[in-house]
Amino acid sequence: MKKSTVIIAIIASLVLVSLIFATSSIIRGRAEVISDDFQMDKNTLVKYLGADESCVLPSSCKKVASAAFEGNDNVKRVILPDGLEEIEYNAFAEMSSLERIVIPDKVKRIGASAFANCENLNYVYIGTETSEIGSCIFAGCEKLASVDVSENNKYMTCVDGVLFSADRSVVYEMLPGREKNFFVFPDTVSAISPYAFWGCNNLEYVNVSDKVEVIPPYAFSGATNLKSVTLSFNTKQIAQKAFENCSSLEQLYIPDSVEKINDSAFDGCTNLNILTSQLSFAEKYATEKEIEVIYEPKYDLSKANQLRENYAKEVAEKAKKEREEAEKEAEAYFDISKDDSLGAAIVVNGQAVVLMDPSKMKLETPGNDNQATDFNKILSDNLENNAIPDNLFYLKADIHEINIPENTKYIGKFAFARSGLKKVTIPKNVKSIGFGAFYHCDDLEEVVIPDTVETIEPQAFEKTAWLEKWYQESEDDYLIVGDGILIAYKGKKEDYVRPENVKSVSCDIE
Repeated sequence: MKKSTVIIAIIASLVLVSLIFATSSIIRGRAEVISDDFQMDKNTLVKYLGADESCVLPSSCKKVASAAFEGNDNVKRVILPDGLEEIEYNAFAEMSSLERIVIPDKVKRIGASAFANCENLNYVYIGTETSEIGSCIFAGCEKLASVDVSENNKYMTCVDGVLFSADRSVVYEMLPGREKNFFVFPDTVSAISPYAFWGCNNLEYVNVSDKVEVIPPYAFSGATNLKSVTLSFNTKQIAQKAFENCSSLEQLYIPDSVEKINDSAFDGCTNLNILTSQLSFAEKYATEKEIEVIYEPKYDLSKANQLRENYAKEVAEKAKKEREEAEKEAEAYFDISKDDSLGAAIVVNGQAVVLMDPSKMKLETPGNDNQATDFNKILSDNLENNAIPDNLFYLKADIHEINIPENTKYIGKFAFARSGLKKVTIPKNVKSIGFGAFYHCDDLEEVVIPDTVETIEPQAFEKTAWLEKWYQESEDDYLIVGDGILIAYKGKKEDYVRPENVKSVSCDIE
């Protein structure tokens, strides 16, 4: 081969390699295709114009700008990208249909009123790096009673329906959906954020902790059902509009320690009585403002504490009662062999279910006593209206295989529960599988469920080897069987999103 020919071949090869690298670089750097519904300014979402119930933000989005979704009444769920870093004030305010939001881990700041007046918002998760939140971010969210904060978040926490700093020294915000009518400040609290109790209309009685020196602007503003507030002996100042429009406030205990009260602190408090001592600054202030002064309490100063103690007792008694009922149910459920009764009844989904003890029952079977039990014949003989009766093979340890008749349409509650089944194939005519049908079949490793099955009630396959293996080995967080039935989910609750192909859910996740 001529030298010139070799050189040409080498040059051609280099050009080809360069083209390959250039093409791959173009492919790797290809910009994300973003719908016209998203008005973007570089990595900031300025406005969402769409009307879909579920909205997935572009993965390139780093910031949601002020009012980007404000007033959108169509969106029920917004999926925020993992790379999001900031949510500006009012970003999702006034979204009447929004139901849930998961704040990704990288979001550091959430602006004031970010989700204000989202009246149907009932679930919020805040990730690990959120360290700054503005005031009133959930104001007016009347269905929001709690917020899930990542256990790895070092800056804040949510306890008893109240957002605190991680060390509980600052009260950020009480959630409007919190149902208790009392609040006793933890002893750790030394500061209250402005608007912290704004619009908390369930709140009636409050005791402020000893470390709090200033009641900040608008702290209790708009808490229209607030009746009695007891300030501590370390309180020195009450700022502007701190109790604005607390129209039910009948008693505010102001100790001698208070040295300054803003002129607008009690605007709109039409029923206010200031409880204080004679010659105090509060008495002088009240007299000048023509506010009623009382020297004997209308409400016990420890009213909130008393309500908290009563609530704790009620919770403890309720828990004890539920525990005792659960123990009785468990005894009937699992230990019916302790007496001579043939079975016991429990309540499942509002219906009485009788669990029979097979060891005390006699099943009529053909042949002599030494012959193996013909479970298939028993099943065939007991099939009623194309349904396998409740509890038919409950606790039957010597049943390992069963041929369910092709004409079966329903498998009853606890039909095979705690039996020795190792594999089962559900026929195509089966439409429904009852509560706990195969519950605690510890050896059940093979299960075939056709897509014709429309309903599977809770606990149907719980505690089976088949389901346990899925929990341990499956890479998918969702186990969907039959005609779009979600029977198990193993991801984090805060990450749960109902898959589009799921028609019904039989596990405890929604």
